Amino acid sequence: MVSCPRGHAWLEQRRAKLLWRIGQACERTQDWTRAEQAYALSNYPGARHRRMRVYERTGRLAEAMALAQAAQTTPESDEEVQRVARMLPRIRRGLGQAGFPSVRPVPAIAQARIEVELELPSTPTSVEHALRTHWHTDTAPVFYVENALINALFGLLCWPAIFQPLPGAFFHPFQSGPADLGAPDFVQRRTDTFEVCLASLDDGTYRDLITQRFADKQGTQSPFVFWGVLTEPLLALALDCFPAAHLKLLFQRLLRDVRVNRTGFPDLVRFWPAERRYELVEVKGPGDRLQDNQLRWLQYCAEHGIPTRVCHVRWRSSEALERAA
Repeated sequence: MVSCPRGHAWLEQRRAKLLWRIGQACERTQDWTRAEQAYALSNYPGARHRRMRVYERTGRLAEAMALAQAAQTTPESDEEVQRVARMLPRIRRGLGQAGFPSVRPVPAIAQARIEVELELPSTPTSVEHALRTHWHTDTAPVFYVENALINALFGLLCWPAIFQPLPGAFFHPFQSGPADLGAPDFVQRRTDTFEVCLASLDDGTYRDLITQRFADKQGTQSPFVFWGVLTEPLLALALDCFPAAHLKLLFQRLLRDVRVNRTGFPDLVRFWPAERRYELVEVKGPGDRLQDNQLRWLQYCAEHGIPTRVCHVRWRSSEALERAA
């Protein structure tokens, strides 16, 4: 595998992603030697973790352990921290190192769990929509937003930073977003502009900025703003009920890893406008489990006092059918 000239950040990122995909292809054919080489040459997010997996699969546990410990010391992302924590007990057992239990659910997330029993809908519908209908009232409206709401608020507030015309970001006027959005230095290249945008959360000007951009940029493509979901009533409720301090915490985590942290937000948002408060709710149907990116967001919210719950829905009619059978 041959190296290529470097110097252009965007091209280097494309090269890193290509090497990561080559590594994946080699893994599928169990060509472990070439997979290791590809991952070692790539700095694409996740390449180091995949190299650990290659070492584990080929019995090179000491090398896997060394790489995992390096990742613990200088993790590239929350995602890598989570994956390494799950992998380490296996590697340690393989090396004969006892006394390291497997990773268990975080207590803070377990405490956020609630259960709701609903009638099985007469027509097919998602569990999220069924719970939204069950909870929704005029005085306490509920919206099915998933990743759309927080991303849209962030995208509107930070529009100048996201669309800052930097070298390697835009090549033609029809781009929906910057070409380097997934690059490791995406935020670093725009630090000053992002700081100015987030400062408006401290001085109170963020409401006017977001509202004005919602009007001015209506329909303009953005990698963060989902115009089909973000309505004027929803925006008004969010700005009334989300404290600026909570928005800042959510946006700060987004900026820690824009590529990964744009997903994993809870499904529903509940508002109590009279009390100017809200709650984010992740919905799980029978047999459904929390995904890794959801677990990371839930843990972060629990640690920072952002009101979040995990609601497990059970169908009342399905239990009756099971008993009858």
